[in-house]
Amino acid sequence: MTATSLHDPVQILVIDDSMVVRELISQYLEEGGYILETASNGEEAWAAICESPPDLIISDWSMPGISGIELCRRVKSDPQLQHIYFLMLTAREDAADRVLGLDTGADEFITKPINAEELRARIRAALRVRQLTRSLMEANQRLKDQYNLLASMSLIDEETGVLNERALMSALPGLLRQVGERPPDAPVDENYVLYYRYGSLWLIAVDDWSTWEAQYRPEVRRQVLTVVARRLQSRALPGSLVYRMGPAQFACVTLGLSPKRAYDFGHVLRQAISEHPVSLTTELSLPVTVSLGGVMLTPESVTNADDALAQAHVALTKAQSQGTNQLLLFGYES
Repeated sequence: MTATSLHDPVQILVIDDSMVVRELISQYLEEGGYILETASNGEEAWAAICESPPDLIISDWSMPGISGIELCRRVKSDPQLQHIYFLMLTAREDAADRVLGLDTGADEFITKPINAEELRARIRAALRVRQLTRSLMEANQRLKDQYNLLASMSLIDEETGVLNERALMSALPGLLRQVGERPPDAPVDENYVLYYRYGSLWLIAVDDWSTWEAQYRPEVRRQVLTVVARRLQSRALPGSLVYRMGPAQFACVTLGLSPKRAYDFGHVLRQAISEHPVSLTTELSLPVTVSLGGVMLTPESVTNADDALAQAHVALTKAQSQGTNQLLLFGYES
């Protein structure tokens, strides 16, 4: 795939088996200066995508042949296409359907019947993401010759796309310094650091990972971990950060939550994984659970990053000893 400029016209592919819907969307977007193409089914759309990848896809969920959800799965599983913003049209309101769409990689949903202003707003938001993605892709291309340096400095887990353990170890000491009372001599200006009474650190492990390793090939395991990471990120609070810590383990750090709220947040993360199976294909849907061990971060209970991680590991081990889909938070008694 050839690189394109940030200022090139935006190419949008509209896919729906209803000619009325295709024409309606084209009418809504005709004044936006976009290059619009349409397809009446998934097979036609897939051929068009392979021949000339668009910047953005607007696809109906339910179509004969290749459905919108299957088309999204194909696009997002192809390294050359996965950057394409995928907007799904659906009349489905069920939460399980939305989770399936997110797991497959859909970036956004619009509910039918389509509202013109909402569609335009979603397109504008998508283009902001597109511009950032293009910028990062171009920067990444320029830096490929420095691969060894990047590898040593990388803070992103390549498999799942979340921050990695190196990023956590770099960030955690600074996060811990933000927990507690503001030092009396701390400067106050427009760049001053916020301080919080509490922080929390969760370690999150996929249950029975040794069984996964014995039963499923590496590609299946990679896809499951990617979905787990995506769900954790989707449920994380605005101030939370998710990290990949090991083959089947993640971490989440949040500042500002009281022990009770941190405990409740842990349940939100746990349920984000367990409440719906991970659907990899139409034939393969796998139940996944995680167990969580956490520690409240306060100046009295945690002195440094190694101490915080050690306590969280102990909490996780105790949670796992109670079975699967378990949760334990040091510093809070439920």
